[in-house]
Amino acid sequence: MEFMEVATLEKFVSKVDSYLKDSKNQKLVIYPKESISPWNESQLDEKNADLLSSLSGVANIYAIFVLREGSNLPDLKYIGKTTKKLARQRLRNHLITKHDLTGAKLADIKSEVKNGNQIKISFVSIEPESLRNYVEEELINNNRNSSWNRENA
Repeated sequence: MEFMEVATLEKFVSKVDSYLKDSKNQKLVIYPKESISPWNESQLDEKNADLLSSLSGVANIYAIFVLREGSNLPDLKYIGKTTKKLARQRLRNHLITKHDLTGAKLADIKSEVKNGNQIKISFVSIEPESLRNYVEEELINNNRNSSWNRENA
């Protein structure tokens, strides 16, 4: 059976893509030099408490960007999805600490931060929440430069 409103979905995905890439919606993750070598999870949690709180119950599609030293344009590296209920913990796994069983991008984050680059995130709430699966897949397909997504590696 063919869905006849694909153009409407494509327009919605484009709107989400624009929102995530808009610099006004990108939040800087704080990585003080004294907290990254050695990596100090509790200090990083403390410095990013407000950011992490703002995700809770809100985000279900998110993007991770790297802002290279000397550049004004962040590079989109990763697009992900989660449930609103787990958003805070999922982003924390990417940005600060992760369990060995997750596919979080913490190793990539650590490498970028230790090389002097900044990390930014943006996030949005998709309703109905089940639509996040479609939106994430289409965003990844439309953003082949998001090299941390295994689909684009």
